Amino acid sequence: MRRSSTEPTDPTASRLLWSAARHTAATTAGAAAAAVLAATSSLLAPAALAAAVDSVLAPRAGAGPSTAVLLLLGVVATGVSAAALGALATTTGVARNTAWLRRRGVAGLLGRGSSGPADVPAGDATARLTGVAAAAGRVPTMTVGVLTGMLVGVAAVIALALVDVWTAVAVLTLVPVGVLLARRFARRTVGAFTDYQQAQAAVAARLTDALAGRRTIRASGTVDAEITRVLAPLPALRAAGARFWAQQRDLGWSFALLTPVLRIVVLAVAGFGVSQERMTVGAAVAAVGYTELVLGGARAVDTVLEIAQCRAAAARLAAIVDRSAPGPAPGPRRPGPATGPGRARLSGVTVRLGGRTVLDDVNLLLVPGGCTAVVGASGSGKTVLVGLFGGLYRPDEGVVLVDGRPTTDLDDATLRRTVAYAFERPALPGATLAEAIGYGRPDADDRTIADAARAARADRFVDMLPLGYRTPPAGAPLSGGELQRLGLARAVAQDARITVVDDATASLDSATEAEVEQALATVLRGRTRVIVTRKAVTAAEAHRVAWLHEGRIRAYAPHTELWADPEYRALFVAVGAAVPVTS
Repeated sequence: MRRSSTEPTDPTASRLLWSAARHTAATTAGAAAAAVLAATSSLLAPAALAAAVDSVLAPRAGAGPSTAVLLLLGVVATGVSAAALGALATTTGVARNTAWLRRRGVAGLLGRGSSGPADVPAGDATARLTGVAAAAGRVPTMTVGVLTGMLVGVAAVIALALVDVWTAVAVLTLVPVGVLLARRFARRTVGAFTDYQQAQAAVAARLTDALAGRRTIRASGTVDAEITRVLAPLPALRAAGARFWAQQRDLGWSFALLTPVLRIVVLAVAGFGVSQERMTVGAAVAAVGYTELVLGGARAVDTVLEIAQCRAAAARLAAIVDRSAPGPAPGPRRPGPATGPGRARLSGVTVRLGGRTVLDDVNLLLVPGGCTAVVGASGSGKTVLVGLFGGLYRPDEGVVLVDGRPTTDLDDATLRRTVAYAFERPALPGATLAEAIGYGRPDADDRTIADAARAARADRFVDMLPLGYRTPPAGAPLSGGELQRLGLARAVAQDARITVVDDATASLDSATEAEVEQALATVLRGRTRVIVTRKAVTAAEAHRVAWLHEGRIRAYAPHTELWADPEYRALFVAVGAAVPVTS
């Protein structure tokens, strides 16, 4: 089976499942205890049934069948109760495991920060967090069931040998055939199941992309072509599904044939034993009962196949868990200082994404309280560069220092207090616009929210809404510029030492942009600012400009000095933003 290089190995999936089992240890232990009690009852049931049958057919002198019958009823009642408790514990355990895995998956996705080429498409991520997580959440409790089922099967063989050795020999002759069949089908089934999930995720990812761009699709008149594109993985999905179900069918009829053959053999051997007076009728009944338990243990092989499929699902889920940002995994992370001047430095930083070097040996110093503009052609690495300061990306080489501490050593809470972001296309999480502005700062009061909105010039249109700051984001008819101003307001509300504005004024008209930038300069006076921009006017307002070219810092100087370079001027001419600037 082909495996993507981005998918984790089985040990990674095993660690994730083991962590889930430890997180829900109480329910898993409850399911295990109930399974052991049910297993004990099932092992006692054939012996109790044999005693009850013999007490009726061949009662001993002075003894009635009541004792044996009561014992049988007690065993059956215990087994039923244990099964009910086991079902409750299993259902609870699966629900808790699934919820824990989904939380870990969501944390891994949201912790990635800015998107990169290696990120999981939205549709695929949704599939992994729903069906895939639900499948993986069943593994701990299914493992308990398999282990107890196999133990019961082994114990049943021993008990059967004690009842009649020839019946045990007959069972041991045929059961290994079923085990070999299961092993043969297990390897094939896992591969087909993984291919089926991947094809399913491909359809989901394409559909999500199409829904996100439905206006463009309709305006372009490409609805039919888009339907074809979305459904293109269906042949692969059908082929993988057909392979999977064909293998399930082959395994099913093999076991369906083996099971009655085994029963017939056991009945024949036990019946012959009764006719030869080698065993009583009750012992024959017990032999049949123990044979059914052996078959139940053999059926655990089906569950082993399910576990293998769910482990494949867990491997896909593990790919998004605990990957908080593209780049190497950090070491132990600790809280940083609550205050600082807002100095940041990139030292020999190289970042690779999707097999491509995005930043190459970058060195940059942000002066505390200064304003640095970051400019460059599309694809030069601007977003990745500014994402390094807040830990949205991690360097493959070099170090990112914020107030003297490597960002890989700082915990998320410290990074969020230190670095605030305003993005070009901000999302508005929260039930109201006030919550969206204060998102990430739960202690922000109404005054803080209003001041931040005023600084970003968002108060004008918010105040015009019927519910004002209590308006749900989904119910607010916002333009692109208004959305960006809310994103800027959120960055201001964070009251961070470093504020990064990643092309977050691109949708504003020139007059509003100048007004917003002047207000931000006033509100953020003394704070370090980094502005990704495509406009010459904005770059001219910065103290220094970092000019990125093909992943390297080509120049770091005031805008007036760089303006003499025609290639620098061409950056702004390309976006229609060339403005004559004189010293």
